[in-house]
Amino acid sequence: MAIEMISFAQIATAVTPKGAVLYGLTASGVVYEYNYSREVWIPLPMRALPENGSQANVIGLRGPGGRNAE
Repeated sequence: MAIEMISFAQIATAVTPKGAVLYGLTASGVVYEYNYSREVWIPLPMRALPENGSQANVIGLRGPGGRNAE
């Protein structure tokens, strides 16, 4: 099995009840999460909200300067 090499444009950390999580974003927009037990980066499937997404149950994000991201 060949090892695929990826490079990230940005790496972010998050704190969860289960501990720290690492996320990586590639230049092409693919998001990966680091799996500590397997020591590999796993791609996360991402999808857009439907047009009536304002009714969806979404966790709010804070942008730079404390502004809410919509």
